[in-house]
Amino acid sequence: MSVVARTPGNAAALARHPSTAKPTSNESPLAVLQTILSNPTDIDLVRQYTADGFTYVSLNYENPELRQVLPWAGTKEGTEALVQTFINVNRYWRVDDFQIQDSFENENGAAIFGTFTYTSNTLGKTVTSPFAVLARGENGKLSYVQFMEDTFATVRTFRESGVYHIKANPDGSQTDV
Repeated sequence: MSVVARTPGNAAALARHPSTAKPTSNESPLAVLQTILSNPTDIDLVRQYTADGFTYVSLNYENPELRQVLPWAGTKEGTEALVQTFINVNRYWRVDDFQIQDSFENENGAAIFGTFTYTSNTLGKTVTSPFAVLARGENGKLSYVQFMEDTFATVRTFRESGVYHIKANPDGSQTDV
């Protein structure tokens, strides 16, 4: 199953969120981003809508530790990086839901916000996370896409055992997760 922004449930989600922008044209950044998200594992489709020098940022700019768990994490050049990310997402998780809740666009950019629910294929653990996608482009082609989610939550769907000892609070207290 591919991650698809256009699902039967999305029509209902869009109806509940009347602030969701409608693309200003078929070549606007929002229209192009929506088209790519309609079938992000189809390299031929995605290539039609990405510019030479396309950059994809998945989850962070660069984090070698996270890349050990999610090999697609970080900044990558080329359309293939975006497509491979969505192929891998479908290898690592079952996509139970992917809902767009809001979107915006301007002359050379667009943003989409929503939620997804994934179930890990290895441990069967389910997570629901917000997501945000930022896109930049013009003339019907995107040059940049950045995808963000609650990575702490999604990575925990692969956690089999163990405790994280977290010392984030400046008062010195520790939280065990």
